[in-house]
Amino acid sequence: MIGAMRLRMAPFLFLLLSGQWQSAAFAQCAPAPDSAYFFRNLAEQRAEAKLADDRGFYESLLSERFSGKDRAGKALPRQAFIDAELAQKHDPAHRGFYAVRNFSLVEHRKGLAVTSYLLIEGDIGEGNSNARETWQRETFEVQDGQWRLVSVDDTAPAQPGAT
Repeated sequence: MIGAMRLRMAPFLFLLLSGQWQSAAFAQCAPAPDSAYFFRNLAEQRAEAKLADDRGFYESLLSERFSGKDRAGKALPRQAFIDAELAQKHDPAHRGFYAVRNFSLVEHRKGLAVTSYLLIEGDIGEGNSNARETWQRETFEVQDGQWRLVSVDDTAPAQPGAT
């Protein structure tokens, strides 16, 4: 009886001792490229690229026909938008921060996605911090097999019951 139990348990013991079970049990993969998590991740990567002054990330994310708007509502072409995003230099003595809140995948269909979220960003200094809050509405399209950002607008949140 004990011998039969050992035989049934042998494959499990082998997996346990060889460490093979960990790769499946604890594997964490990237978000699916059509999921809300994927687009939220892109929003966070854009905020990190802004803090790190990473022009290369912006160049790879933004579509060639990108159109954005500045805080005053003025339309900005691709390069002017990148320049404006990276122009906000952070004081080296302060640490920059960001938070993506209330993320929503507003529309999603084959080759197109529209997202909306509250972006909170700022710097932390000695004893004080300042933060800016903006509602972002981003439109992504698939171009050459990759999701590309084609427009960004600062928007006000949709109010319940508003017409």
